[in-house]
Amino acid sequence: MLRLSMLLCAITTFVGCAVDHQGYLLKTETGQQSRVVFHDKPNRNHGTVEAVLANGEQCQGQFNTIPDQVTRNWENYDDIEAEESQLGVAVLQCADHHVVKCDFSRAQQGNGSGRCLDNQGQKYTLNF
Repeated sequence: MLRLSMLLCAITTFVGCAVDHQGYLLKTETGQQSRVVFHDKPNRNHGTVEAVLANGEQCQGQFNTIPDQVTRNWENYDDIEAEESQLGVAVLQCADHHVVKCDFSRAQQGNGSGRCLDNQGQKYTLNF
């Protein structure tokens, strides 16, 4: 069974399957915590995100990132050799035209943090 698990893990890494980064939204005013999950694939600058707010409201959306801190090729400065961090924006559509927009930074294909604001004036801290 252990060998099968190791084989599946190796295949998943090689194929580049989606990776989930679970975290939370923390409502600034009340401290209520909501679950959030970012789904992305290696070497992609976009993906899907979903959240379940503290009141049970379900939200789904998309996120996009751009390189922030990078190491450039000294011979051809336009080529990026390594990307240490990314800046991103996520937009979640919830029930009854409720929209949550998040600005965040993260390690490439990894954990991050940021701030969110919804169209009802609520502020959140994002950690994933």
